[in-house]
Amino acid sequence: MSSIFDNVKSSIDRGRQGLNVGLPMGFNRLVEYLPNIQQKTYYLIGAGTKVGKTTLADDCFLYNPYDYLMNNESDIVLDIDYFSYEIDKDTKIVKGVARKLWWDHGIVTDVNTLLSRGRNHCSDEIYQKVMDYRLYFESMEDVVTIHDMPDNPTGMNKYLYNKAYEHGTPEYEVIGKGDDGKDITRFKRYTPHNPNRYWIIMIDHIALMKAERGFNTKQNIDKMSQYFVQLRNNFGAIPVVIQQLAFDSESDERHKSSRLTPTLKDFGDSKYTTRDANVVMALFDPGRYNLERFQNYDVRRLGNTYRNLEILANRDGEPNVNIGLNFIGPSGTFRELPKASEITDANYDKASRMVR
Repeated sequence: MSSIFDNVKSSIDRGRQGLNVGLPMGFNRLVEYLPNIQQKTYYLIGAGTKVGKTTLADDCFLYNPYDYLMNNESDIVLDIDYFSYEIDKDTKIVKGVARKLWWDHGIVTDVNTLLSRGRNHCSDEIYQKVMDYRLYFESMEDVVTIHDMPDNPTGMNKYLYNKAYEHGTPEYEVIGKGDDGKDITRFKRYTPHNPNRYWIIMIDHIALMKAERGFNTKQNIDKMSQYFVQLRNNFGAIPVVIQQLAFDSESDERHKSSRLTPTLKDFGDSKYTTRDANVVMALFDPGRYNLERFQNYDVRRLGNTYRNLEILANRDGEPNVNIGLNFIGPSGTFRELPKASEITDANYDKASRMVR
């Protein structure tokens, strides 16, 4: 029977063999502080409304790792359960098409244009490029399961436990007898069929879950976060939780601290998620607050194309790290800005015009 130290040694040995490198998030400066996507890690992303938190999550945990595996030989198997409670599955893919058009061709377009809504029209040129993406997105269906009908935490957890059992063998130990004479058991260990499977569980956003009977929003989120901790610890799952911030820039406490950016206290519906997560990140839009400069970037020149990403908590690394991002809003994607000390006039022009 293996000891805890045996398990630790096994993890260290896997790392020495290059098996703990993780899956790329696609942001070079970000992964200086976060060592790629790692198994058994709970990620939390927070922001106010319409700041781009879903876009960031999709870049980091869906498209960038998927693209990496599509373009590189690897033993890693990617398996994503995406609980998309804010955007239905068809719209999610349309947004993905807009994203790919920008990255592949530098075309800035959006859902309204692709669907020819109102006065917008999808041109023949764009339409043909979209048709070329059939294989890309149909292959993605083998990797990503999108759930767009809300369920309550217990229903979600039941589905996820059943899936964990399909991909590995759990072991339980007897710790006593109940009043009815039946064995009382507790979880002991889990052996995955494939140790190189990266199981990412995304939820957008967590407050939109269906409520458990008698639960308020906070209790609902607390329960789901508790389930995510168990899924992470027991089965090596990678929860990625998107959470709306209760962000009040006018609060007396915020002005006293002279801090406009989000903090852990701003995860309003429930702060249990910040306690449970390994990594907590927050997006901030300085342009909303009429700031002329932020983190030494010229906000006036970047306008709505600038976001600040801050690592608020990092259990295994450095927190309080800020990274400037270029937000390509219509196309639903991000790219890193050069460091503020290195950014040039040409960089500002390229970022503000969303030029590929």
